[in-house]
Amino acid sequence: MDKKQTVIIGGGLQGLASANALLDRGEDVLVLERREGVGMETSFSNAGMITPSQPEPWNSKRDIIKMLSSLGNENSVMLIRLKAVPSIFTWGLRFILNSSSKRFHQTSLHNFNLSKYSKDLTRSFREMQNITYEESTLGTLKIFRNNQSLNESLNCLGKLRDHGIVYRELNVEDLVKVEPQLKEISQDLKGGIIFEEDETGDAYLFCKELEKIIRKKGGRIHTSTEITGFLSHRKKIMGVKTSRVDIQTNRVVIAAGSWSYQLTKLLGLNLPIRPVKGYSTTLDLEDNYLCPSYAVIDEDLHAAITPFKNRIRVAGTAEFAGFDDELKKTRIDNLLDILKMTYPTLASELVHEEAKIWSGFRPMSSDGRPFIGKTKIDGLFVNSGQGHLGWTMAMGSAAILADIMNGRDPEIDSSPFLASRSI
Repeated sequence: MDKKQTVIIGGGLQGLASANALLDRGEDVLVLERREGVGMETSFSNAGMITPSQPEPWNSKRDIIKMLSSLGNENSVMLIRLKAVPSIFTWGLRFILNSSSKRFHQTSLHNFNLSKYSKDLTRSFREMQNITYEESTLGTLKIFRNNQSLNESLNCLGKLRDHGIVYRELNVEDLVKVEPQLKEISQDLKGGIIFEEDETGDAYLFCKELEKIIRKKGGRIHTSTEITGFLSHRKKIMGVKTSRVDIQTNRVVIAAGSWSYQLTKLLGLNLPIRPVKGYSTTLDLEDNYLCPSYAVIDEDLHAAITPFKNRIRVAGTAEFAGFDDELKKTRIDNLLDILKMTYPTLASELVHEEAKIWSGFRPMSSDGRPFIGKTKIDGLFVNSGQGHLGWTMAMGSAAILADIMNGRDPEIDSSPFLASRSI
């Protein structure tokens, strides 16, 4: 096998986007995915949003207080389970150290720049390839149930205004004009913000389109292939060990989401990424007359409600539980309650017993920014840690990675995201 081939570990959004970008730069690419198909993990049933409007990391002082006070409270939107504490202790200290106001706002700016760049690439890719994935370009709405969170969000956005973020504050009356389905709860709302440059869609369908395009461009994708180790010599990558066969290569990209840190650990590297569990529930719509037009982000409930063509999805919660993939009934019930609190009549019309429930693991970095590029091991690269902005950042992260691997200067400043800052 040609040693110039690049092996990409991970067939989700980051891995597939990386493969596409490398193929466009003339690389020979092989994607290895442990599941039976692409996009089966965190990319499968997430909130379905491409939101440069949400660049803030999840280590604001308010979020950290929520997390620390969540122990034992199943109803908390941000929950730390006791059994997960040992695995996140050191990571958590770094997470807290990066929560100062200065670092928080710097990270928000860096994330916004990458997210905006990435969204533009996603749109261009969709148009050039003539693909569809139930996308909507209407934008997103953020609603607020108390004035404090509204003012805090406006304050953060104000610091990004000069850098190109586009938003418009809405009072309750204007909010209901934009999305009439919110009229039922207008008395509970304090206002909202509309982000008209955001997009939504089905991330899994996007992955399937990427898969087709990668194969068409000559890339290969092997599913049901477990990574069991690496071949290396004197801090140089020599190949990958899999459940099927050993593969010789001198270039490997780890883009395995939350599992990336476990893979780098096999090579003695400490990648500060940990899984943050999220849930979603998707309900079929028999009659679209009650369906909202906009995706709604509820700042106070830390959840999002996204309409698709014939279904609606509620996604949210942040649970530090390691890789525990059990579907906790309490957490799903919380999401259904959020739907009732936002669209009472619609919620009453849906058949909740037929809801499709899911959980996945967001790869959260300790400083709120992804890790992209070279590591200390020659020939080993990473593209992971996008957290709640996985789809939003995917095409941009891939472009940065591919440029770095080809010795080119990325189109945007990549220094805040370089993997070398940690590994």
